Amino acid sequence: MLIAALSQHFELLLLAYWGLACFASTVALLPLPGTASFRAAVQLAACRGKLMGAKPPHALGPLSDWTFPQRWFAHFYALGAVWNAALAYLLLGSHYYGILPRQQQATCALALSLLQLHLTRRLLETVGLMRYPAGARMHGIAYIFGLSYYLLVSLSVLPAEAYAPLLTHAAGLLHGSGRGLPPMQLPSLGWVVEQVAPVQLAGAVVFLAGNVLQWHSHWLLSRLAGRAKRTTYMIPRGGAFELVSCPHYLGEVVIYGGLVLAVAGQRSTTWLMLLWVVTNLSLAAGMTHRWYQQHFKTYPKSRRALFPLLY
Repeated sequence: MLIAALSQHFELLLLAYWGLACFASTVALLPLPGTASFRAAVQLAACRGKLMGAKPPHALGPLSDWTFPQRWFAHFYALGAVWNAALAYLLLGSHYYGILPRQQQATCALALSLLQLHLTRRLLETVGLMRYPAGARMHGIAYIFGLSYYLLVSLSVLPAEAYAPLLTHAAGLLHGSGRGLPPMQLPSLGWVVEQVAPVQLAGAVVFLAGNVLQWHSHWLLSRLAGRAKRTTYMIPRGGAFELVSCPHYLGEVVIYGGLVLAVAGQRSTTWLMLLWVVTNLSLAAGMTHRWYQQHFKTYPKSRRALFPLLY
């Protein structure tokens, strides 16, 4: 009873978490009357790297200057990759997974596999490819939120009914009673492809395309950082940078759009995640775009912030 109650409440907490995150980023993005102080606080929390020099002063009172090194972004992906792998182990070895309809089994396996690929790629990329300036910082609120975000993303793609069985399975393993549970079932790629709907396969392709776009954009930024020498920042060139200021953010939007399709749009939490990604990265891309325009007189006028030709 306790586990069932916890799982039911956890679904409501997930919806509240994503709903509040969407509300904050949407209000910060739109110039609504009476929201100036709130918008400044959210914008300050969203500042990182070069944007820290243009942050709204004192918007968060004594927390305004609470920052961490930007290279600590790697913590998000390390935590997310380990947590996602642990959830996959718990789910695929649970009795609950064994009695699910095949299409649902395949959907869970597909979503967790895609996330594992993305999180592992981002971890390796952040540690081995990205070159953050020595003084690059991010706000402490963004750091704490990032840790919570990557704990909840994997849970948000699973069916709400999975939480109670996962807790039961985890409790059994912790108390040494897991020997009687079914062994972990690893579905093959071919089997997953056969079971899921065409729209889900299309979502997986979109997800992978977003990863390629994001990786290529980060690779271009790393090359730029290598050539900059004493200059901290330069105008990015090549690839999708010819269209938008933040193609790596555009890649993230494509990734989460693909994830929604990969679970067949059946989880409201994934729609809220996508909405947050769009609004939050629209805010960050807009701030970045304005920074480039203010600091480089030759910045391309045809270049948009996030979405080609639109914004």
